[in-house]
Amino acid sequence: MKASTRPTRRAPAAFPKEVAEPELAVTRDRILDTAERLFAEQGMERTSIRQITAAAEANLGAINYHFGTKQKLIEAVFTRRLEPVNRRRMTLLDEAELRAGHQSPALEILLEAMIRPAVEGSFAAGERNISFMRLMARCHSEPNPAIERLMRAQFQPVMARFAAAFGRALPALSREEMSWRMIFMSGAMLHSLLISSKEDVLPGGPHKKLDADGLVYRLVGFAAAGMKTPLPEGGRPL
Repeated sequence: MKASTRPTRRAPAAFPKEVAEPELAVTRDRILDTAERLFAEQGMERTSIRQITAAAEANLGAINYHFGTKQKLIEAVFTRRLEPVNRRRMTLLDEAELRAGHQSPALEILLEAMIRPAVEGSFAAGERNISFMRLMARCHSEPNPAIERLMRAQFQPVMARFAAAFGRALPALSREEMSWRMIFMSGAMLHSLLISSKEDVLPGGPHKKLDADGLVYRLVGFAAAGMKTPLPEGGRPL
């Protein structure tokens, strides 16, 4: 029996892993940066995948490969910013409670554990983080049920831990009052991060921009004063 003379089909050479992975990562980050900026400028519903691919100089295949759907892309935009901050918050809270032993950590230490990761993450991201802060602000003004579910999944475990820690530090406050004060603190932090890159936000002309530590210390002091303020008798505002 004669041996076949048909040429053997060779498998296509794989793209070198050490070259492919960095290139894929760069493309993924470029898509996320672009989507984040466009979502902040136009809103998530009004921003199309076609707009994102054109601005990111990517093709639809890259979107499908990295994310699959627009909703998954939206989730990835939020997750890459929020997960590292919330992990750092939990780490700092664990460390503070471990140092305090059977006592409650000081309120200022708890507030710094909440505030510092967000501020340092914002400053580390530089100009890129401005888009995300604008996107977070847009989420509050243009509610989206899917994004609200994503936010709850990201923040509920963290906020529950901190609410319990704040409650031990300020036992005179009801749970409802503590919730309101945490909302006020979070609002001050978000607004401060949104405008921290500007020099003309204070009365009297341009001022020197704060660094991360300067903003953390001011936010912690402001929030601590607000959290500690007792309600008048009967719980009615002044």
